[in-house]
Amino acid sequence: MKTYLALALLVPALALTACDDKADDTGDTAAEADADADADADSDADGTVHEVLTADGDMTFTPEDLTISVGDTVRFVMSPTHNAIEVSEDTYASRGTAALNGGFQVTFGQTDEVTFTEAGTHYYVCTPHVTIGMVGTITVE
Repeated sequence: MKTYLALALLVPALALTACDDKADDTGDTAAEADADADADADSDADGTVHEVLTADGDMTFTPEDLTISVGDTVRFVMSPTHNAIEVSEDTYASRGTAALNGGFQVTFGQTDEVTFTEAGTHYYVCTPHVTIGMVGTITVE
């Protein structure tokens, strides 16, 4: 009985090892090579990653105003009750919620990263809480 149990555990382990070795021996496909090159390019980027956080029960982005450099990335970490929608300066000033065409949108409970490649100011709001002042800016220098 012990022999059968040992074989029952050993055979799947050998099969998994054989599958892993076979995948390593075949080399990268063109798609895998492109993905590897993209990952290497991302890791070689000079930009810094900043975070904008939200928390349920807190009606602010932390930080509310952020200054970064061109090429930096902002990681938005939204709680389930908050989102971050980029809006125009006018919409921001009037505490509206109309999304900016081509702007970033991070939905409720989502974590997403946005890389800023040009200098300027980006305005964003939490759509359900904009009227109570849940707004933010990112200034890219």
